[in-house]
Amino acid sequence: MIYFLVVISFFVSLVLNYFLRKVGEKYGFCDQPYIGPLKIHKKPISYLGGLAIFLATVFLFFINKSFNFQIWGILFGGFLTFIPGFWDDLRWKKEGVKPLKKLFFLVLFSLLVSVILINSEIKINFLPGKIIIFLLTFFYVSGLINAVNFEDGIDGLAGGLAAISLIGFIILSIILGNNLGLVISLILLGAVLGFLVFNFPPAKIFMGDSGAYFLGFVLSILAMLFSLPFNFKSLIGPIFIIGLPIFDTAFVILDRIFQRKSIFIGGRRHFYDRIIQRGFSTRKTILISYFFQLILVILGIIIYIYV
Repeated sequence: MIYFLVVISFFVSLVLNYFLRKVGEKYGFCDQPYIGPLKIHKKPISYLGGLAIFLATVFLFFINKSFNFQIWGILFGGFLTFIPGFWDDLRWKKEGVKPLKKLFFLVLFSLLVSVILINSEIKINFLPGKIIIFLLTFFYVSGLINAVNFEDGIDGLAGGLAAISLIGFIILSIILGNNLGLVISLILLGAVLGFLVFNFPPAKIFMGDSGAYFLGFVLSILAMLFSLPFNFKSLIGPIFIIGLPIFDTAFVILDRIFQRKSIFIGGRRHFYDRIIQRGFSTRKTILISYFFQLILVILGIIIYIYV
């Protein structure tokens, strides 16, 4: 019965994305195209897809009725992660707010979320010590919400990569009997697939920063749920399952540092950008990225289970 969660979540997300696409177009909640290196769409597109993913996920948790202190911690932390991204989508993008201001609030909310998660017994406990656990948990939350956001540069990419990771966490949850990890992965997978129906190129709706932040947050939760004390493979395995967002972000940050450029300003040096620059279409670029993500996920499962 638990596996029907992904089906229900998919249809709820599908309806919400269809409805919020119309709302965004009607009331101007759209990402506006303009001449610049980071905008490739030619008409206004609703950025309320992240809200659809968030609402579908929360709704499924409520109808599943499997609440405990960890679920409440995840929902509250997810809400706090979603808020700055949603505010960015609604206001800051239009106002041209400086990246450092966004970073300040992102760090602040990530700190609050880390405190909530640790008090909900969700944390990276690879090494002992309250300070180390807090720093690692904060690093995972803040790092992954940015990593997923970095991959939201072309239609269908961030959501598709997240879906492949979630399938990996579903497999890992089944093998290890992790019921909480399984429930979270199934619910979010359905929500993401419902979104991808409208986001696969050419996109009719975007997830916005709110959706990217929320996906990154949930992926960080899943990584924490499989973290074991002094167990190196439990640290590395989930990193590979999350996959391309982590490795691509690490590469881009190092690349910008070596080029003496700000790591807070967007550019076109990501993995998917390099594929497109070689002459591949958007769809082929996505499929190539999906393939590499699948390889990384398989390696992550093997590392966690068999190494």
